[in-house]
Amino acid sequence: MEFWKDENEPIEAFLKMFDECAKIEDIAAGLKKVNQLIWFDYTQDGPNCSFWVDCRGGEIKAGQGKPDEEPNLTMSLSVDDAHRAWSNKLNPVMAITRRKIKVKGSATGLLKLVPKSKKTAEVYVQVLRDMGKEDIIL
Repeated sequence: MEFWKDENEPIEAFLKMFDECAKIEDIAAGLKKVNQLIWFDYTQDGPNCSFWVDCRGGEIKAGQGKPDEEPNLTMSLSVDDAHRAWSNKLNPVMAITRRKIKVKGSATGLLKLVPKSKKTAEVYVQVLRDMGKEDIIL
């Protein structure tokens, strides 16, 4: 891992980012429209390096690890590429076509959120600042 000390540190940042995004009306509305259980699988960087976001039923919930239910969508990539993607420095469409991001299930709903990526990146950068991780802001 290029940016992180251990496998728990990025997951903490990503979960905090989703908690903050859930409080922003237009991002939250977009996530709710996705209406899927998504597993972000970064386990190539460690067995506990993953989290899930459940956008079903008009709610947004997130947690560490693999979800108890079968996810509708699994996004597999390195945690460093995830950091680049959440920082809006890695185009998710290009990353999927170049197989940097492997998708299991339909990513159509999630790709609808690409226009929100700049705002999400701003939230992510603030989370990194709050965590004292200014040194990894891209």
